[in-house]
Amino acid sequence: MSNQTRDFLKNSYFKNGDRPDQGAFGDLIDSCLNKATDGLDLDADGTLMLSRGLRLGDSAVPNIAGGLRFNGGQLQVNNGAGWSNVGGGEGGGFAAVGAAGAISYSAGRVGINTGAAEPAARLEVVLGPNTGPAEQARFGNAMVGSGGAAFSSFALFGHQALGANVGAVNSSYALRQSNTGAVNLNAATGQVLSLRQGGNSVRLGITTNGNVVVGSESELAGSGAAVFQVAGGAFKNDGNGAWAFTSDARVKDDVRDLDAGLAELRRVRPIRYRYNGLAGTRAGQQGVGVLGQEIEEILPETVERLPTDSNADGMEDLRVFNPSALTFVLINAVKQLADKVDALEHALAQARSQAAR
Repeated sequence: MSNQTRDFLKNSYFKNGDRPDQGAFGDLIDSCLNKATDGLDLDADGTLMLSRGLRLGDSAVPNIAGGLRFNGGQLQVNNGAGWSNVGGGEGGGFAAVGAAGAISYSAGRVGINTGAAEPAARLEVVLGPNTGPAEQARFGNAMVGSGGAAFSSFALFGHQALGANVGAVNSSYALRQSNTGAVNLNAATGQVLSLRQGGNSVRLGITTNGNVVVGSESELAGSGAAVFQVAGGAFKNDGNGAWAFTSDARVKDDVRDLDAGLAELRRVRPIRYRYNGLAGTRAGQQGVGVLGQEIEEILPETVERLPTDSNADGMEDLRVFNPSALTFVLINAVKQLADKVDALEHALAQARSQAAR
């Protein structure tokens, strides 16, 4: 580039009556920027484009809208009211962090779709009722938003693949909470819901049929249509081993006396056994009980037969035993024995009376 100023060229080499030489013309040409030599161009809008870097100096002009300067080790921009650092967070700049291209913002709150209102949170995204992706925030596969339709006041979390429309949002969400604090856990129709520990250990599950299972998320073999199932032992600490149920006379029809008693109990064969692993039983586990086929002949109301598809081994009419009725059969047996004792005591008293005469 020329070392001569424009004023010097005008007033010394190219004033009226002078005859510029080759050096003067060289200085004139060097004083101009050249597209090819200097790597300059204009885009369709007339904006200057540089193919190489741009070095800025400082400026003492207090207010020049759109101005750029390098001041105090910072690139600054002027908005017409003053200078602020670009990247320093003054007035909303972003700063590069580290050597991997990371960007940070650390000088205030950020709002998305907040309009002219100042964001109240560090990051605030204003969303309407959840009708699909346009009213959702996504982080990878995670979808966050409001509930849809009647649940628009709820906060909602789920998988983005299950949030295509308001129907999917309201039926397939994972977690939903109302503005009063009520919490809903949910799984899509036909899917299991489970509480886990350590990543994969299921502690409580709801099966695809809607039944609750402690220790599993699958129906237990032999459970039939039981709404509540336990995979393993169960324990109560209220001192009462039985479950309470409604027994008011006003809710019962067709009331009849139970005839089974001592005779039926005398036919029951208590056994010791060891499970063999079929039909979901725990192989090797020992127990005391009865055989379903045997007690079914004595007290059929204590046995339920399950269909073939109730167990993985395809056992037809798998017997499931409910011993609750035995309590009342035992009561009848005790009453019958008591009657016999009463009769024997009466007979003994008569025999003693006759012997004493």
